[in-house]
Amino acid sequence: MLVVVQSRWTTPYSWTRNAISDLGAETCFQSEHVDTWVCSPWHVLANVSWILSGLCLTAGALLAARIFGRRWPARAGFALYAAAGIGLVMVGFNPEDTRIAPHTIGAIVAIAGGAVAVVLTAVAMISDGRTPALGRIGIALGVIAIAGFVATMAKVGGAEMFGLWERLAAFPVLIWAIMHGVAMLTRPAV
Repeated sequence: MLVVVQSRWTTPYSWTRNAISDLGAETCFQSEHVDTWVCSPWHVLANVSWILSGLCLTAGALLAARIFGRRWPARAGFALYAAAGIGLVMVGFNPEDTRIAPHTIGAIVAIAGGAVAVVLTAVAMISDGRTPALGRIGIALGVIAIAGFVATMAKVGGAEMFGLWERLAAFPVLIWAIMHGVAMLTRPAV
């Protein structure tokens, strides 16, 4: 969905420089991260996609926790996934250019909480012995997400790299949520 929103931009959009949240900006403004204007004509679509993704992530985490959340890593992981989903909803309802404080809080909860959730649910998957290879992939994705989050917060590479680090922090969380969900549907709990 975000690629569709990006395609409507008339100013340059860079996956290495632009924040993901630039796609949901309600107004046009000069970004501190890029040397151009941020102007997202289809910002409503981006924000709605974050709200729907957040609701699905939270609902999925709550449902999965009831079935698969017997051990503490799984319970904690699903709780963090639910929090990450709530963070995504906050991001969608609070665009970066109009309500920065709740937007930033939501983004941090979504990305950091989601990254830790990936590691915890992957550990739980390994410990239950049903899909250890997939669990190892989850740990790798979680480590990438955590490293991306740390690099984003530390501003490694400055404005030139902000968008790249943010994507490396956020995308593995969503990829793992889909992979883990499919694995849970195809391999019932024991």
